[in-house]
Amino acid sequence: MPVYIAQKDAAGGLHWDQALKGFIFLIWALFQNIVPIFSGGFTDRYGYKKSFLVALSLIFCGYILLGTQRELIPFIIGTIILGIGSGIFRPTIQASISISVSPETEAKAWSIYVMLINVAVMLTPPLSKFMKEISWSSVFFASAGLTLLNFLIVLFYRQLPENKSELYQKARDVFKGIYTNLLKSDMIWFLLSMSGFIIIYMQFYETLPNFIIDWSDTSALAVNLYLPDFMLINSPNGRMISYEWIYNFNSVLVILFVVFVASITKNFNRLKVISSGIILAAFGLQLCGLSREGYFLIGGVILYTFGEMTVNPKFLEHLSKKAQAEQKALYMGYLNLSYTIGLSIGALSGGFIYKHFGEKAFLASRYLEEFYGIKEMNLSNSFEKLRNVANLDTSALTNLLWNHYQPLFIWLPFVFIGIISALSIYILNKRKNNNNL
Repeated sequence: MPVYIAQKDAAGGLHWDQALKGFIFLIWALFQNIVPIFSGGFTDRYGYKKSFLVALSLIFCGYILLGTQRELIPFIIGTIILGIGSGIFRPTIQASISISVSPETEAKAWSIYVMLINVAVMLTPPLSKFMKEISWSSVFFASAGLTLLNFLIVLFYRQLPENKSELYQKARDVFKGIYTNLLKSDMIWFLLSMSGFIIIYMQFYETLPNFIIDWSDTSALAVNLYLPDFMLINSPNGRMISYEWIYNFNSVLVILFVVFVASITKNFNRLKVISSGIILAAFGLQLCGLSREGYFLIGGVILYTFGEMTVNPKFLEHLSKKAQAEQKALYMGYLNLSYTIGLSIGALSGGFIYKHFGEKAFLASRYLEEFYGIKEMNLSNSFEKLRNVANLDTSALTNLLWNHYQPLFIWLPFVFIGIISALSIYILNKRKNNNNL
């Protein structure tokens, strides 16, 4: 999505502004993550199967719209529909897991849940790359088609738990339960603190892909690792590792190690584990962009991934343990308050910061104006125009812009946010002084 929406040299992409990309992700984040705060309670009230069917119908329609619309308003409508559908789906699936496991197996269950998500993510790059070669629309149509498979699973899975809560006899009781539980002081503190991690999470998945295409040089890494052609792409700087496969490496690491990490951290204080994972993720993100060299990128991905796989299962486990059996979906919906704040702030800040201080096309136009007095408004042509004016090849000009504007510093604000987030959770743990947290 970030490449399709805003990458200026992506063939067939929308070529929209980076700040507009941030606004679109903001809309998606708001709907996908505010909806679960309310839908979780209604899932507890009306049952899981109905919630799944409504969610999947909306997700299917959202993908169809995204695959057919290239104008802003229809595209945003598709984003909203997809966000609402995903917002209903997530707490429903998480709650159905939560009531299906025992306290003894809960830590391992959540790590397996995260692992299976990453199995799906691992299968995405080759499928995405194949469909993208047909057309960008095919990527969205394939996503819609895969959504239909979930209909079959829900319709024929007879053991789906239907734990309708007796706490919620009327719709207003759902809203009362949301309000009462959410305003507990430790819950609000925890969720606000976790939003800092989600801001970092947003940059890794939605800003870093643009950064990799613009700046990262993985050509030497590709040669030294003897990578096959299907993992590589042609670029003006040579044969690079496709960014899809770099993210696939992230998924492979989670699949291989998340259960192991969960077993190691099982008996540790959950809040301390979460704060440590946030620190790892924050410094991993910075390492990804510390240099143009691909080895820094891979090292950063490894460090970030271990931070993420430490945080995510514990985040889910922490909320699950705080919820009563009849309030599982409600509490799993609460985690989306963190996502609402984190993804919203992350989308706007990431889009703004990257546009003005990190995007190669924008920096090329800025250099043209500062040193040659040429105002180039079309960012799709700015780098090529500067290359011709400066009489430099692509690699030399990229190095020039990197050294002059130093886009590596765009990650520092997010590292600072991660440190504040981890410190806040650590203070919460000290304040409560309760090992059961």
